Amino acid sequence: MSEFGSRLRKLRRDAEITQGQLAKILGVDTSAVGKYERFPAAYPSIPILIKIADYFHVSIDYLIRGTQFDILHENNVSGGLTNSTVIQADRGGTILSHERIISPEADELLHVYNSLNVRERLKLLNFAFDMEEKGMQK
Repeated sequence: MSEFGSRLRKLRRDAEITQGQLAKILGVDTSAVGKYERFPAAYPSIPILIKIADYFHVSIDYLIRGTQFDILHENNVSGGLTNSTVIQADRGGTILSHERIISPEADELLHVYNSLNVRERLKLLNFAFDMEEKGMQK
């Protein structure tokens, strides 16, 4: 399975839809969705890729390369929405939160968190709290 295929399968399963349902949404055969998910060299056309990204609210970059950019970050880097005090990026692309630089690892965790459904987010938060508690006990 390609990385694209595994990302597509995860998005589809998280949305709790079948290959057939996604195929209908995209206007392709069910076998095409199965092919995208299973074969490393199978990619949809650009118009279908756009439909997939729009349906799952992810970027095409995420589908192809696994990199999801938060709209707030993109706009900040290009000069918009720079008045946010919670999270913002300076013109050089450095991500800031409450005047502290967020590490690339922390930024990646934000992207992972944003890609999860509600149930998975709660599991991740519980896991993080458990880890934090174990760290405090040492």
